[in-house]
Amino acid sequence: MEEYFAIQWHITDYCDQRCKHCYIFSEGHPELITMSLEDMIFVVDEIIDFCNRLNRKPYIYLTGGDPILHPNFWDLLGCFHIKGIRFCIMGNPFHLTLENCKRMKELGCVKYQVSLDGLEKMHDSFRKPGSFKATLEAIKTIKESGMWVAVMSTVSKTNHQDIPELIDLVDELGVDVYAVGRYCPTSIEKAYDRDIHMTPMEYKQFMDRCYERYMKHKNSRVTYQLKDHLWALYLYEKGIFKPNFNGLGGKPGGGWLQHRQEPHHHPAYRYGLCVQKDGFPRRQCLSQKPI
Repeated sequence: MEEYFAIQWHITDYCDQRCKHCYIFSEGHPELITMSLEDMIFVVDEIIDFCNRLNRKPYIYLTGGDPILHPNFWDLLGCFHIKGIRFCIMGNPFHLTLENCKRMKELGCVKYQVSLDGLEKMHDSFRKPGSFKATLEAIKTIKESGMWVAVMSTVSKTNHQDIPELIDLVDELGVDVYAVGRYCPTSIEKAYDRDIHMTPMEYKQFMDRCYERYMKHKNSRVTYQLKDHLWALYLYEKGIFKPNFNGLGGKPGGGWLQHRQEPHHHPAYRYGLCVQKDGFPRRQCLSQKPI
């Protein structure tokens, strides 16, 4: 089994959306930060050296802002390609022409992740008018290019009612991976805002509705990522998840719900680190999940 060290790397703050839940823009921002090409090449070499010492392969989640807006975006992807680094991109849908997507694929991009935070009215209210339709078109383009498509939803009390229907939609679209993550407050005031946050029981009921939809689509080609660690407790209570106290191996909670194995989803132990534009780590994680 291959072992990867996953790194989520923010290379720029520049973005053509101003999402309400974004940690960069939601509370104001003194300046937009973008890493220089020299600094990025230095970080790449540091990542390779670090992973070699751990005897693991690097796997980079490139994000921002929207990474494609970085002036040296293609230079960085070329660097990944030369050094044989496996990577995916987490970005916006607006610059995903077929030509750009094919070029990303040729340079080694495995997967492109877009966001859908609800159905059209809800999603566009979070991001900007036209974003929902642009995302649906981008999903088709990504698929045509040969990259895998991931869709991520950030859930809060504001949009949780849309998510079950969204699960139906991503199944219809035939994406490769779908995940839901809880909204993280960007200020003390928002941390206590009852119009944003669900109570524990509301969230449990939300998980019930999602699980029903996952079971409805049990023959789907979609891999449903159980990103929230509360899935471990949820499935444990159902008698489905059995904790492994001897090491890694319990999949829910940073795991996956899959009813049939897709060729591109091979198991790999993956250790994680988040790197910001200043080059400093922000969080770590440890999980077993397909790459």
